[in-house]
Amino acid sequence: MKKMFVLFLSLVMILAVSGCNSSGGEDDKTITIAMVAGAESSAIKQLVPKFEEETGIKVEWNEFDYNTLYERIYNDLRNKSGTYDVIFADDPWMPMFAGGGFLTPLDELDYKPEDDFAEMSRQVSMWPAPEGPRLPEEDKDAKPRYYGVPQVGNVQLFFYRKDILNEAPETWEDLDKAIQEHKGETKYGFVHRGARGNPIATNFNAFLWSHGGDFFDENWNVTLDSPDSIEALERYVAFKENAPKGIANYDADSIGRVMSKGDALGSIVWPAWGETIENPDKSEVAGKIGYSLVPKAEGKEHAPMIGNWIFGIPKESESKESALKFIKWASSKEIQTEMTKLGGIPTRSSVLTDKKLLEDYPYLEAVNEGLENAKWRPRTPLYSQVEEIYGTYLNQALSGDLTPEQAMKKAADKIRALMKKNGY
Repeated sequence: MKKMFVLFLSLVMILAVSGCNSSGGEDDKTITIAMVAGAESSAIKQLVPKFEEETGIKVEWNEFDYNTLYERIYNDLRNKSGTYDVIFADDPWMPMFAGGGFLTPLDELDYKPEDDFAEMSRQVSMWPAPEGPRLPEEDKDAKPRYYGVPQVGNVQLFFYRKDILNEAPETWEDLDKAIQEHKGETKYGFVHRGARGNPIATNFNAFLWSHGGDFFDENWNVTLDSPDSIEALERYVAFKENAPKGIANYDADSIGRVMSKGDALGSIVWPAWGETIENPDKSEVAGKIGYSLVPKAEGKEHAPMIGNWIFGIPKESESKESALKFIKWASSKEIQTEMTKLGGIPTRSSVLTDKKLLEDYPYLEAVNEGLENAKWRPRTPLYSQVEEIYGTYLNQALSGDLTPEQAMKKAADKIRALMKKNGY
């Protein structure tokens, strides 16, 4: 009888302990996150211990360079391995990840991003895309759903020497005139991000769109060899006259270094460089740089390229509730504010327009305006292949191996063949 009583008491204690641990379901789990290495993730990385302390959820942080991150995530999603509970995706990856059925629609978790997130940032987190052509096999009546939460509000900005120019150039014509008028006051007029592939393609997109050019029409017909597109590349190449030697090999960091030394009158730069520019320990022109919309062609519209980073939850994750808890925490107004102070770029309008933050981070105003005018890259899983073709010929035009017209026609022909092969 005594043994039975002891056994009964032990069972009661076990049930009591398990009852204490059952609240929250997944709160005692470890979540695994796949992040890009660099400025896009460094700010939130520093705040992760705060999340762990507040929730008791442990975070296993996995950090990779850009290309490796894509490969790791895509292979894991395709193989249904369930390695990651949270992924950090560049916005042009969403057609592949969400369109491929690999991510969890957030409405299944009873979550919808608030309207406080910039509208364009919310739109690139949706699938199908809320605007533009649908994929050939896609249901034309399918309603866009949220598959992610925008965390890093990257959008191209124009950095310029405000101690030399009274105002930001509104048009490319204005910039050309300013370069001629202020020759000798800086080493260079304009600095291209000319390296082959993604760097030059990303840099040139703002020229393409702001001249009225584009990749495709509403039916996926290739339009890169249109007169507007060719004119855009002609202007881009013409600015080479006032650029550093070797710009055909320049990447984003090359531009940032030139601007932080004060060597150029202006350039298209990602906003994360604003924190470096405004830091007198890292910059020779702190307080002397202005931030504005990327210029446009006369009579056209501003069209900076959006490059947001988005949190998503793989379908195969076994810790979706904890993953969502992390995402909601990281993207909250409080944490995005703290992230901004550490050099991050927020996606919430309330943070981008915070008057106190603007005193120390003046580029936030331009980010907010940029997101209101931004364009996204074509919403097709083929974009990486399109970009590689396009970026190869753009680089040849900048190097002088092809004329702008030759480059755009060759790119258009190859991309037409690619699209046709894939049923577009």
